[in-house]
Amino acid sequence: MARLRGFTLIELLVVIAMIALLMAILTSALSMARRQARGAVCMAALKQWGLCYQLYASDYNSKLPFYIGGRHSDTYMESLRPYYSDINKMRTCPAATKVSMGNPTGLQPNSYFGYTRNAWQIDVAQAAWVADTDWGIGSFGENSWIRDVLNADGSRVASRVGKTWITIDVKNIKETPFIGDARWNNAWPTTDDPVPAAVPAEEQMFNISNWSQILNYVMRRHKDGLNICFGDAAVRHVRAEDLWTLRWNRESSRREVDDDLGWLRRW
Repeated sequence: MARLRGFTLIELLVVIAMIALLMAILTSALSMARRQARGAVCMAALKQWGLCYQLYASDYNSKLPFYIGGRHSDTYMESLRPYYSDINKMRTCPAATKVSMGNPTGLQPNSYFGYTRNAWQIDVAQAAWVADTDWGIGSFGENSWIRDVLNADGSRVASRVGKTWITIDVKNIKETPFIGDARWNNAWPTTDDPVPAAVPAEEQMFNISNWSQILNYVMRRHKDGLNICFGDAAVRHVRAEDLWTLRWNRESSRREVDDDLGWLRRW
């Protein structure tokens, strides 16, 4: 009679090792595909925001939303609400939907700054500049230099004259960031903002002196940077170190930051 022959221990171990290797390769491929899908959805959402700005400008003689301190209608969420039908999902990048629970500044105790993988949250009950009915959550932030800044009587704030864009019908508006992945709902970045000398921890990215600077956008949410929608409604991926070269306001000039990058190049 023929002897029945099974697998040897070595053969079983080889098969198990091959299965483990294939699973590792497949898991890596699926993870990469998932990240790419999230990046694509993020870009699509930002594209919609860009179109919202275009529609707003079309209704207001090419003018962009303005800002009067203390009014809850001055956030991009409220200014553009008629154009995005208050769809909450448009306010978050799929790579950063979980709400952060950190507030290193101590300002507005129940509001939380977002991080690379977390959305920000505003305490609408305490923040007078946010509508009481607002969702208060998001992971995108507006470049506030696109808005004209007015006093309560309607006059222009002198310190902002010549810097804000005001209208969409200007030369090189396609080079101006409008909205992108961010740690807070808005900022006033400039090419003069300092590049930190050493890598800061996530919770150190915000303090009273830098919450409104380029650090609001510095992150590796998508590969080596983030997604930004520009004035022509085009969405592009921007490396974190290139944020200092963008034309944030009218006075911005291209800055060469190669000598200043330090930790940022190696981050």
